[in-house]
Amino acid sequence: MLDNPFWEYSLAHYGRREVAESCLSLQDSRGANVNLLLFCCWLGCRGERLTSEKLVEAQLLISDWDRQVVQPLRQIRRFLKQSADTTAQILEVVSTLELKAERVAQDRLASWWLKGDARAEKKGAAASAVVGLQQHNLAIYLTLLHAPLPAIHSPLFWPL
Repeated sequence: MLDNPFWEYSLAHYGRREVAESCLSLQDSRGANVNLLLFCCWLGCRGERLTSEKLVEAQLLISDWDRQVVQPLRQIRRFLKQSADTTAQILEVVSTLELKAERVAQDRLASWWLKGDARAEKKGAAASAVVGLQQHNLAIYLTLLHAPLPAIHSPLFWPL
């Protein structure tokens, strides 16, 4: 998928240091998948409510790719960052591969959601409703992880 509004959203939202820190904290402490965290937020920004059934479908859609490709690349990148023998060029190549692998996961999620959803066009939501939808969507995912929902002032809920 060349044009992926989910990827564009993720780059903008995750590009904020505080958002990245919140996502990585949930990833490292609770095993959250950052792509799924961002997916929940993106849907909320679109004015869309996620169901637990759809979330499980989303997890299954990317689980093999995440386990076989994304996570190993992440482990390699983290190892290389701490290794004295690593050159900047090697780290950059692995980081680029990891980012491309994340993009594949997000392309799968966006394509699946937009093809299967009658509301494929962005409907939008009132600003006051967006945070509530994001909270709802994240609550479904974080409940599966037995993780607490971030506070309403969390950077995850910051508008773009």
